[in-house]
Amino acid sequence: MFAVFLRSVAHHAQWFFVSFLQKKNKGASLSGKRMLFLIFGYPAFCALQLMHWFGFLCDEVLFADYKKVEIRRPLFISGIPRSGTTFVHRTLAHAAQFTSFTTWEALLAPSITERKIIRWLAGLDRIFGAPGKKLIHTVIQKSTGDFNSIHEVGLDAAEEDYLALLPAGGCFILLLAFPFSTQLKSLAMLDKMDPKQRQGLTHFYKRMVQKHLYCAPENARFLSKNAAFASWMPELQTIFPDSQCIICVREPASALSSQLSSLQPARDFFATDPSARYTTELFTEIFAHNYALLVELCQSADRAQIALLDQTDLRQDSGGIIRSCLSQLEVKNTPELDEALAGIKRSSSSSHSHKTSDFPFDSDQIQVCIQPSYKQLLRSGTRVFPKS
Repeated sequence: MFAVFLRSVAHHAQWFFVSFLQKKNKGASLSGKRMLFLIFGYPAFCALQLMHWFGFLCDEVLFADYKKVEIRRPLFISGIPRSGTTFVHRTLAHAAQFTSFTTWEALLAPSITERKIIRWLAGLDRIFGAPGKKLIHTVIQKSTGDFNSIHEVGLDAAEEDYLALLPAGGCFILLLAFPFSTQLKSLAMLDKMDPKQRQGLTHFYKRMVQKHLYCAPENARFLSKNAAFASWMPELQTIFPDSQCIICVREPASALSSQLSSLQPARDFFATDPSARYTTELFTEIFAHNYALLVELCQSADRAQIALLDQTDLRQDSGGIIRSCLSQLEVKNTPELDEALAGIKRSSSSSHSHKTSDFPFDSDQIQVCIQPSYKQLLRSGTRVFPKS
């Protein structure tokens, strides 16, 4: 953990100072808004991460037995961004058998110490009508802005656990703030990361999961959702050999267009890549890499280990697809989950509006480099179909 801390401090310092070097800050030229983020926003963010590291230090003194927590049969939801991962995750999270990181845990209390302090403070807050919770919720809603209509953000909502990697500098979303960083880029293509750094980061992630389970109900099964973990799946299967995963995919051009559109609020917030040209090139490369990697993953997997869901199927019969998925993975259904599945309304459209013409990506490149991998995935033996 200490090596990860030192590496994280070095990375954060590097990102900050390179941001001021005109020849190296590709995709993040200095503007007035960018300067405000670097001078005021980023130091506050770094201070919060240091507070988390102090919490981790306290954990080693006060709750060192968290390392004895066994992570049994974790279920990972990953794949291609904007392909239904959040929907599947929040649907399965209704089942009492599962436990997931929530927004407040991942952002405000990744350490056990912080979690216990915040829960104690929340108890006091509830006595007075929960003004503190309402204030934090309002701040989150205001700060997420348009992004909240794309991916609903709430304090108690089941959330992507890559946010718990922020203290280690291992959260992919930081690439939107520092698009010139090769280290952050490698988080989306983990097999290209330096092996020593990769080992340290995945070990840190395992510790975060153990900390979460330490505070979770006994015998709860860990449920993870992270669309940025597509390239992490081989490594996670090594670390958690009894794990299972649900892979969500989508037609490449539509997925890329939706992803680029969903990232616009973050680019605006961090004042990076106003034309979206650099982000488009970057994510086209990432998508090509990860579609191909998922083909290899699904071709070598057993149906009881991996379930592949296509977004088109998911939209046509969400409840039926998820039931078939649970059956394939031999996951026990529960009354809460069954009620959630029964309440799902079929929908063939999304409220998130975007067009492929909105972004400068090469359609021919997608057809040649990515579409074949997508078609191979659809023919995979791990693909889930609704029960007839």
